[in-house]
Amino acid sequence: MPSKNKENRVPDNEARMTFTEHLAELRIRIIRAAISVSVAFFICYIFSNQIFTVIKRPLTPLRNAGIITEQTPGETPKEEPAQTAEKPGQGPKQQDPKWTALNPLEPFLVKLKLSMYAALLLASPFVIYQLCAFIFPGLTPGERKLVRILLFGCAGFAVFGVLVAYFAVFPFVLNYLMAYVPADVEFQLRMNETISQIILGLVGFAVAFQFPMVALSLVYMGLLQPATLKKYRRIAIVVMAIAAMILTPPDPISMLMMLVPMVILYEMSIWLSYLVLRRKRIKQAESEGG
Repeated sequence: MPSKNKENRVPDNEARMTFTEHLAELRIRIIRAAISVSVAFFICYIFSNQIFTVIKRPLTPLRNAGIITEQTPGETPKEEPAQTAEKPGQGPKQQDPKWTALNPLEPFLVKLKLSMYAALLLASPFVIYQLCAFIFPGLTPGERKLVRILLFGCAGFAVFGVLVAYFAVFPFVLNYLMAYVPADVEFQLRMNETISQIILGLVGFAVAFQFPMVALSLVYMGLLQPATLKKYRRIAIVVMAIAAMILTPPDPISMLMMLVPMVILYEMSIWLSYLVLRRKRIKQAESEGG
């Protein structure tokens, strides 16, 4: 019984917080989040070479084929014997580009960029927790449940999108794009641009795969109907095609490899939205009957 009274007193105390007290709490939450990101950045910078190795893993098929050579930031390029023989079915003679830095600061800046991105990813659970701890007292139990579902759902779809890009799309697309470099073209991988393109692609897939959660949330809040999703399916596919064209390298293969999963997720969203709407109506009927 005392524990129940204690639980009831917490929202009352929080409800009586003044605007200044809310600002003070927000300040504390922001400071904690900033500290967590700073600590994560320091840790990630120590392991920046390992992070670089992970980020460039989609280039593994190219390295196995002898198209690129292994190198880490700041490392002296290794001389490799030039490939003169043309393998059957692989098009023009393969090149042997190496990672290229155009100025002395580029490897260092790449390490800083990778460390910052990795730090944001590593500290994101704690940062999200601080955000939720600040806004949850002002939400109803139903709204809190919806936010939790959104957080876990968005995180799951983001991870799924990154895995699709990391293990399926990038190795295939990069091999497709680079294996047919003409023999008279000297091909090099600029460190900063290549890493930025890989990161942009991973983020693009993570964002693109959020559509089901957005659609289900709008359906749950009554702002969107499943019939609307079906009615505007063709327009949605055109929009997704444009987004895939922007978020992927400028070739039709990579565009299709992003567009196809997005269309599948769109169709899944339609059927899941019917289930969400049906469950919502059942709950409303039960509450009205009770």
